[in-house]
Amino acid sequence: MNRVAGIIRTHLTDRWSWLFLPWIVLLSSFVCNLIIATAGDEIYTGGLASIFIYMMVIGIVSVGQTFPFLIGFGARRKDYFLGTTATIGIIGIASSFILLLMGYIETRSEGWGLKLHFFDLPYISDGNVLARVWVLFNFMLHFFFLGFVISCIHRKFGRNGLYILFILSGIIITVSLYLINSYGSWDAIFDWFADISAAQLASGMFVVTLVYVILSYLMLRRATV
Repeated sequence: MNRVAGIIRTHLTDRWSWLFLPWIVLLSSFVCNLIIATAGDEIYTGGLASIFIYMMVIGIVSVGQTFPFLIGFGARRKDYFLGTTATIGIIGIASSFILLLMGYIETRSEGWGLKLHFFDLPYISDGNVLARVWVLFNFMLHFFFLGFVISCIHRKFGRNGLYILFILSGIIITVSLYLINSYGSWDAIFDWFADISAAQLASGMFVVTLVYVILSYLMLRRATV
């Protein structure tokens, strides 16, 4: 446990990357949308996604920045993985409650007095408090471990592994889009999304996130330093 706590402390010593920069990115997007909203029109914006995209970025860079360093100082791979997972868990749950609070303020202030919908968005903000935190927390985890597993592939298999990953991903996406268009399934897909809640979608994403977690751990166990 002490070793895992040490990994967490090591990550959080980089306050700029883990604590400050994600909110700078998000608030920069918020200010830009706030300026646009002064035009007087009601605006629904996707700027909230910026913090989730940043989580994917930190997931990608964290392995390269900290894995060789900590393993070189005698940390076990298991402890590194558990400590990193705990770090994003702490950041994710704290960030989710902050975003929930910002959404509440936005609702009470009628979109900051400008009818801006940035933090409180339809569908994502549906449900009770626990459901909304669950959605936000899962988005945080999902995008972080998406970046993390990509970085683990690079650590384990090098550039060739990434090339293969991107080629296979491109093929899968292309074939999937072709089949959807061929069978005219777009309406069925949209109807399916309309029939499930954001909390249900987040639960499905959590299963995918667990796959990322397992794959990341398996690769880090054998990855070179």
